[in-house]
Amino acid sequence: MNDLSEGICNRPSSLVPDQNGVLVLRLIQPAAGQSLVGRRLALSEAQEPVQPTSPQVEACKLLLQATRPNALTVMSFHPGLSGCEEVLEKLALDRTIVGLMGVDSVRHNSTLLATSGTLIRQEKISLSSDDEDLQVKRGRELNMFGPTAEHNQDAVSWAVLNCHDYTHVDILRVIQARRIEVLVVVTYNSATRLYWQYAVSDVHRLFCYVVIANVAELGGSGVFAPFRRIGQERNAQIGSGGQVFGARGAGEFQVNISLNIGELRSMRREFAEYGFKAPAIVSTRGSIYTPMVPSEHYMDTFDRKSGPPPLGSVTDVPNDWNLTKPRVAIAQLNDIGLEAYIQTRYRIRQHESCSEFEYMLSVKLLELEARCRQVGVTESKTLLDLLVFPEVFIPRSFAPTLQGFSNRMGAIIVAGLDYPDGGEDMNANECIVIRPYQKPVEYRKITRSQYDAHRNNDGDRMPMRRGQNLVRFVNTEGRGFGVLICYDLSHFDLLWNLNLFKRETPLDLIVVVAHNPFGDLYRSCCIADAHRFYQYVVMCNVSRYGGSGVFGPIRTPGARQVLLEAGKGVETLAVTELDLGKLNAARRTEDKGLHRGDFMRRPGVFKTRWLRDDKSVAETAAR
Repeated sequence: MNDLSEGICNRPSSLVPDQNGVLVLRLIQPAAGQSLVGRRLALSEAQEPVQPTSPQVEACKLLLQATRPNALTVMSFHPGLSGCEEVLEKLALDRTIVGLMGVDSVRHNSTLLATSGTLIRQEKISLSSDDEDLQVKRGRELNMFGPTAEHNQDAVSWAVLNCHDYTHVDILRVIQARRIEVLVVVTYNSATRLYWQYAVSDVHRLFCYVVIANVAELGGSGVFAPFRRIGQERNAQIGSGGQVFGARGAGEFQVNISLNIGELRSMRREFAEYGFKAPAIVSTRGSIYTPMVPSEHYMDTFDRKSGPPPLGSVTDVPNDWNLTKPRVAIAQLNDIGLEAYIQTRYRIRQHESCSEFEYMLSVKLLELEARCRQVGVTESKTLLDLLVFPEVFIPRSFAPTLQGFSNRMGAIIVAGLDYPDGGEDMNANECIVIRPYQKPVEYRKITRSQYDAHRNNDGDRMPMRRGQNLVRFVNTEGRGFGVLICYDLSHFDLLWNLNLFKRETPLDLIVVVAHNPFGDLYRSCCIADAHRFYQYVVMCNVSRYGGSGVFGPIRTPGARQVLLEAGKGVETLAVTELDLGKLNAARRTEDKGLHRGDFMRRPGVFKTRWLRDDKSVAETAAR
């Protein structure tokens, strides 16, 4: 794995919203000029430069000259764009145009950025296997645009990524630190559904607009926003995950879309000031937008101001388990009921119905044990390797029963616990990791969601003790799994640190325990993370909300990236088997060896590392 000394180039932004706070985006999905579907090499062949006198160059010039002043124009690869650099330089005086040039004469895969009277050539940093086939040279610099002390303070902050750059977790970590408002992704890629999952997770975590531009033959261009709803009518809405515009199928188009930067900025300010009450503030000021709840980077959470969650340490707990083909079970079950949580201040073991609830859990465990015994032991001579329960789900009084199950089955159990004893000053959202015949390990949630330590319908909150340490369970080879609790997953920096703090290679598996009504959003996060970190992600939610599942960078028959998932309102103990042996073999395989098989091609972090140390990221964020 290479380690490059890359950098950030800070540039003034010339994109300024109008008096209504709106920035006009012109999104163009042009034709690449040849059939691409079903021919792997066609993607590479189509990017070769054309002659300056080609009709494609003249067609591209007409396309560019029709763009609008004081607007942002984004387009994917056009075969004539490489012959339009003089036109772009002239147009850069009063407009901003982003276009994918493709492979140039010096073997860089470049994006052309015409803005602020300058034409910038940004070279692709993370190379795909198609780039490697074309012997493309790796770029080393990322341009970041924003207001400066000498420049317009109202200017939009934005950045551009070229296709495979969008898979790279190191690059995304830097993007998050810069708090940009518009992320533009120009792509030439058939993995359109996967990139949409990236976008859905990013508008939530980065709390910004994401624009994806692809070519007409492949489709998949789209615009995503951190809004759940646009409009005040009863049925006014936008697509899942804030999709403002999307083009699934093949086809050429040009469309104008209003990006309400003023509204985005208002929401960022209001969440920072009012926290979880911000949606009500948005409503009372007459906004037609209903926001997503952002990460704590933009959120006041009662007990601390907005900003990155403090992280004290990342602890490695020695662990040995089945790292070849673990059998994994998710327990998406009915919880004890909302009233029990409210009455007991999240100490459900104190509720009168707890004995009945624990009896139900015991029955479910016996059912699962019988199923596993019928199937037989796994390769590690265990009956079950991993069992996951939802967040704030297991009464602490039931933990000894889980320990007995773990001992009999040889299974590791990850389970969200109800709050500990000691009164409200001891409130904490924790999950327990139970291993056979060993002392349990507790992980305390670092973030605080709108549901943690909730007192009443007015939004009052009880005090809460937060964790500061991430926990990984690893063997002597450094392989293993990590644990997050629900809203922790909304924070990309926590996920990055769990996987890569003082590590070269991500963990094999991330376990997420959840008790969250936004299962669809977290499903997108799981799919995005499973590919970007090239690992399995196991999420377990309660049945009333659904969305539990096992996700991975796979393309086996059936839905890609999904081994199993359970819908809303479904109660199930679902079991599947992970092939970690094949996963780690795929991690070591060059992409040309992955065009066929059960695993997808590898993301950027498995090609090269970029700005890895915290000092570099902190300096980048401060600029």
